[in-house]
Amino acid sequence: MRDPLAPPSLRRSAVVFDVAVGAVAVLVAIASSEGQTVWMAVSGGLIALGLLVRRRLPTVMMTTAVASAVIQVASMHITVLSLLYAPMFFTAGGHPDRRVRRGAFVVAVVGSFVAGAVFPHAYGDFQTGDGGLGWATVFGTVGTGVVVLGGWTAGFVGHQRRSVAAAEVSETISELERRRVLDLYDEQAERSRLARDMHDVVAHSLAVVVAQAEGAKYTLDANPDAARDALGVIADTAREALADVRTVLEQLRSTESAGEIDRDDRDQLLDRMRAAGMRIEETEVGSADDVAVASVRVAHAVLTESLTNALKYGDLAHAVTVHHDWTSGCRLTVGNVVADTPLAPGGARHGIIGMTERAAHVGGAVSSEPSGDTWVVQLTIPDTEGTRT
Repeated sequence: MRDPLAPPSLRRSAVVFDVAVGAVAVLVAIASSEGQTVWMAVSGGLIALGLLVRRRLPTVMMTTAVASAVIQVASMHITVLSLLYAPMFFTAGGHPDRRVRRGAFVVAVVGSFVAGAVFPHAYGDFQTGDGGLGWATVFGTVGTGVVVLGGWTAGFVGHQRRSVAAAEVSETISELERRRVLDLYDEQAERSRLARDMHDVVAHSLAVVVAQAEGAKYTLDANPDAARDALGVIADTAREALADVRTVLEQLRSTESAGEIDRDDRDQLLDRMRAAGMRIEETEVGSADDVAVASVRVAHAVLTESLTNALKYGDLAHAVTVHHDWTSGCRLTVGNVVADTPLAPGGARHGIIGMTERAAHVGGAVSSEPSGDTWVVQLTIPDTEGTRT
């Protein structure tokens, strides 16, 4: 049964690290168990168990931490493994659930005072007459506070940093989504305008041609001159229609050139992502100038979507790799480490579907799949459209 407080996913390296720390704690507990009571050994074992599962099973971690503390208070003995409460409170302080963070803080504060009260009895027989008991209580309280509240504070600061990063990422994602919607709106508006222009040209010209052809058919025998004139009108109309169609096509070409993606556009995209806290390692082979305009536009759209997904679901502590290969077409590879706790979990996969459709329009293909701890998006567009002119 899955722990309801556990993160949605954990990298293998994090699990291995927790197992290693837990194993070390077990060895320390065994080494220090000589001369101790059974309850101290049990308390140390519970602490080691809590460390072992602190991220996979946070509920078990908190239960074992409290249980080991209760045993130490009841037996009036403090195990040296209590220093390992720090990483457990670090995990609780950085937990995404506010109730866990607040609960852990309360436990840390109360536990510090309780430990201060137990400390004089656990380490020596202090007499109240010379103030030794008071100083021992203060020392125990402060020392415990440094361990548990220090660990909690470090975890909470990490959580706050992640929250700020998530807010910045959300703002960047919103801006990218807004721009994408505007681009789609402009593209649809341009399609509608071109459709109207083509309709006007074709419908008007064909109507004239049909009318003149019908007239010429009925007057060909009775009035050859009128039929000849009608054929002349048909020819003139066809030439004008051809010129109008060429004009519309020129407009289409000029629109495509106006929206051409260049290196500055890519640099602006990368700068926006870096401003959101992403580290990007970019490499490039060949030049985009040697690839068809449509392929460059699709590559830029796929790069934008891939980096957006890396912001949503990637671990910003690791760099995102971007590699362009413009030789023999276009090959774009974007890789990012998947975060244990994504800044924007969920998703309907519309972005991947959109990338696939865009690539298909230019004869390319997109793959988007995990490779170990890394998510890799790869776009491949063959050199079937020729180079730029």
